[in-house]
Amino acid sequence: MKRKISKLLAATALIGTLGISVVACNNNDSTSKTKQSSVKKTVKDKASNTKNTARKSKIKLSQTEAINKFDKKYSDKKLKEIDLKLDGNKYFYEITGFDKDKEYEMTINATSGKEVKSSSEKLDLDERLQKGLDLDKVISRDQASEIAEKEVKNSTAKEWTLKMDQDKVIWDVTVESGSSKHEVEIDAITKKVIKSEKDD
Repeated sequence: MKRKISKLLAATALIGTLGISVVACNNNDSTSKTKQSSVKKTVKDKASNTKNTARKSKIKLSQTEAINKFDKKYSDKKLKEIDLKLDGNKYFYEITGFDKDKEYEMTINATSGKEVKSSSEKLDLDERLQKGLDLDKVISRDQASEIAEKEVKNSTAKEWTLKMDQDKVIWDVTVESGSSKHEVEIDAITKKVIKSEKDD
């Protein structure tokens, strides 16, 4: 009788030990899966931060600061287009504005903030009814970059144009993926991708 009880106790202890081991293994598996997913997310976050850091090192002048420089020289003008383009390895803002008679353009070095050139010319008759950009509801350049980079997988936003296209405000973002370039047009208010095409 004592032997039966001791065998029964030993068997119960063995089952209990096995149960704890299985639970521990399952917990370790879920912990390692959680660690793996957080590692993947961290790597992805680091990659996007690297892109942003590389851009910010070359683009020290914000869009608002560039517009303020334009306004200082050409006050009370409506904005037509804001380009941020690469020339060699330097970024330049090209801001175009207008009034009822003339169109005004200014190029500004996006790193130093210095004006490179400025000019004005008479408007054509058909340009006198054009609408200016309303920047109040427009998404930022960073938001437009994120949307474009999501649209074209494994890409990096390189150049940007904010412009009026009939009655819509459009972000035109050029992204690079490997050796190919793509142009992504985004509605700057609704955030919808209007067009995405590969450049030839």
